[in-house]
Amino acid sequence: MSQEERGNELRFEVNGQMFFVNFVPEEGRWYCYAPTATGVQRIPVSMDGAPFVSFTVPVDEQAKEIVN
Repeated sequence: MSQEERGNELRFEVNGQMFFVNFVPEEGRWYCYAPTATGVQRIPVSMDGAPFVSFTVPVDEQAKEIVN
């Protein structure tokens, strides 16, 4: 897969089919566009959860190290 990023647009190719993803600020969402023989298919991008959650895990210095 090759990628080219310009501004708010990302182009990529999968199995010889070109796609691009673009943010539509008026709607506040991303869309994936796929060219077809009759025009362009517009596919909404689903945002199911938070993009990133940061957390820390405390290290128990007294625990034994187990190696597989």
